[in-house]
Amino acid sequence: MRVTFVCPTPVVGAQVIQGYADELAARGHEINVVRLRERLGLRVPGWSRRGRGPSSVRVVTTARLSPDVVPDGDVVLATDASTSKLLPALSDRHGRAGQLVQSREQWGADPELRLAVPKIATSERLAGVLNGLGVPSSAVTVVSQGLNLAVFRPPHPALPRGHRVSVLVGPDAGAATALEALERTRALLPTMEVTAFGAGRRPERLPSWIRYLRSLPTHELVRQVYQRDAVHLGNATSAAQAMACGSAVVGVRGSALADFVEHDRDGLLVEPGDVNAMAESLVRLMLDRELRTRLVAGGVRTAASMDSADSAVALEKALRGWTEAVAPQV
Repeated sequence: MRVTFVCPTPVVGAQVIQGYADELAARGHEINVVRLRERLGLRVPGWSRRGRGPSSVRVVTTARLSPDVVPDGDVVLATDASTSKLLPALSDRHGRAGQLVQSREQWGADPELRLAVPKIATSERLAGVLNGLGVPSSAVTVVSQGLNLAVFRPPHPALPRGHRVSVLVGPDAGAATALEALERTRALLPTMEVTAFGAGRRPERLPSWIRYLRSLPTHELVRQVYQRDAVHLGNATSAAQAMACGSAVVGVRGSALADFVEHDRDGLLVEPGDVNAMAESLVRLMLDRELRTRLVAGGVRTAASMDSADSAVALEKALRGWTEAVAPQV
């Protein structure tokens, strides 16, 4: 198949898109990624080829999204609300139009999610959200996110992690609650070191005592963050990656992260917006080495079942089904 992913800048959920694209390319498909040229203050990480050999993914960078920059193909996937606006302008030569939905927050407006095109949701929770917006179940296929386990893995030999925490800063990461919880935790553990990461310039709301890393390539994200820090706060994608690398995770009940993290088995879950509970969980993980060791072991086991090769097979099956069906009007 000829598959095109259309991405904004910064590329929200870049690692998931990259993983799908690389795995599909490795299975013999012709894969293109069309993305907007970076704007001032934004850097787009390079397409990582570490872990499973060279990638044949073709990346097209453009100043403006238009049908002319989208190559001919069998399937074209919009990855957020802004890129979905392009779908009605595409023609049959571009292939079957669809959407890849990784989080509710990155879409913003509901109209784009209600477009009459098939959708890939990366969790059962998201599929339920789409159904709640009136999208029929028949139009939604759940393809759980996968991990390149050759890249996302614990360091060898194991490194001391101390009181280090990483936090993803982004539109779907619950950063406001996480940052307030970190402030409270720091009052109890002044030796705590925090590294935040995300796309674009350092957020203004980020306290000066938090180190910020911008748009890291995947292998640097693994080396500088996931393999180094004891605890991670973030969304489902970053949490899965951190778990695979040996970090304990704190997440929110009812979020996409809860699709694969069970409380007290491979992470700690708190109620949405509960700053006190999140801070308490951080303190527990910092001070209770036995608890952290047990949850890290559970997290590594859970992550080991999330191989991106399996996700690619499921995605391939879904996209083939799209091309064999009669396409509705966008």
